[in-house]
Amino acid sequence: MMSRRLGCIADDYTGATDLCSMLVRAGRRVIQCFGVPDPDQRIDLQDADAVVVALKSRSIAADKAVKQSLDALHFLQSWGADRFFYKYCSTFDSTNQGNIGPVADALAAELGVEQLFFCPAFPENGRTVHCGHLFVNGVLLSESGMRDHPLNPMTDSNLVRVLQAQTACPAGWLSTHARREPASASRIVVDAITDDDLQSAASLASEHLLLTGGSAIARYWAEAIGIRRSGRWDAGAMNASDRVAFNGTDRGATSDNCVVLAGSCSDATRIQVAEFEKTHPAWHLNVADQASPDLIAEETLRWCEEQWSQSNQPLLISSAANPEVVAAARARWGEWEAASRTESIFASVASGLAERGIRRLIVAGGETSGTVVGALKIPAVRIGYEIAPGVPWVTSTGSPSISLALKSGNFGGPRFFFDALETSP
Repeated sequence: MMSRRLGCIADDYTGATDLCSMLVRAGRRVIQCFGVPDPDQRIDLQDADAVVVALKSRSIAADKAVKQSLDALHFLQSWGADRFFYKYCSTFDSTNQGNIGPVADALAAELGVEQLFFCPAFPENGRTVHCGHLFVNGVLLSESGMRDHPLNPMTDSNLVRVLQAQTACPAGWLSTHARREPASASRIVVDAITDDDLQSAASLASEHLLLTGGSAIARYWAEAIGIRRSGRWDAGAMNASDRVAFNGTDRGATSDNCVVLAGSCSDATRIQVAEFEKTHPAWHLNVADQASPDLIAEETLRWCEEQWSQSNQPLLISSAANPEVVAAARARWGEWEAASRTESIFASVASGLAERGIRRLIVAGGETSGTVVGALKIPAVRIGYEIAPGVPWVTSTGSPSISLALKSGNFGGPRFFFDALETSP
């Protein structure tokens, strides 16, 4: 019997929108939920072909990540999903303790799955796997910028070795060209250098109940397992406020403005910030300042109001464009406290912008995206137009609706913020 509905679990918010974008490309109607929905939230999922539950489980304790993921699985089963996808970053962000291995093992055990594929490759974004080793734009993962990731530094490119440290099941790797699976392995890292390789991997997994990987393989797997295809959401499927957000009409005096919130420390985001502030007003947060996060947020919002009094052009607020300032904040507060202060500031700023009528936000960074969505109390979004590979505009299902571009720090070209504005709903 062909599968009809796909249930997905993603370990961070921007990774979830990345996954949604790939499924929309493949003609599926997708709704993304932020966290496991409460029964009283009444999110209408009836017309969705796929539902993605976005968690913030990538860098938390493994046992907590497992519990959240199993809760998400049970919710998706109650919705009617009969095939399941576990999405993590295409750079396999994790530590020796997890969380990729423990979560995958727990989902497999709950579903009665013995053999499990791991397919992180995303060739379109320069992530490829060869002989079980992960490359980023032709450079070994361990020699890329990911080696200095503040939470999950990736210092080993051998994904079989990385995965084996996280699971008691035997791990191996598979070449889609040889089409021979390792005889003793039940946790299999799949090679993929091109999209054709991903299609082959999806075909090999067509009878699997559960697949894990980056977002790129999801659209091919949806085809291979026969997930229904309803096409893009149309205006008739949206409420009035959603149509306003997508059609760009009937906005208030300030809701036409757009603000970029950049909290990522990645090289890609820093380049994007530098490019954008050549032509647009920019405010750089000083997280090392002794002032409270609330006071820093208030000062930031006052700056926004001053800028709006002069023009309606988009604004940029960044916390990590200057590496020296980031280093100073970590030296003063410690790594985790500095990160917590930064996200607290962004939460207050996002809430203040919404109170001032802003209905379009571009957010760079997975943690920052999660913070913003949480601060705005958005339970779910419909997936709209793609800005760059893996990054779509999304629109909240509530009222008033808010349009968001939630970008992983490493995604997008130097002019990503401009691209987002040009495709803005």
